[in-house]
Amino acid sequence: MIYNVDMDIRTYIKQSRGHHAKALAQKAGTSVGYLRLLSYGLRKPSADLAIRLEHASDGLIPARELRPDLPWPTNASANASAKEAA
Repeated sequence: MIYNVDMDIRTYIKQSRGHHAKALAQKAGTSVGYLRLLSYGLRKPSADLAIRLEHASDGLIPARELRPDLPWPTNASANASAKEAA
């Protein structure tokens, strides 16, 4: 199955017909039920869970899409930080 880049969690679950929801939940350390609450906007994930969902979905569900209210670093500032660390 081919996914669009930067999709929301509801689209991710819908396009996979729910087949990947269990695996995504397990990788992210949450439950399928909680994923569904997130997908319907009934709950808001913590920043930590948003990041875990981004990693568990191989970047298809960006943390900044799940929590646009948080001050996520921009690509430019992330690249600058990486260069400083090297």
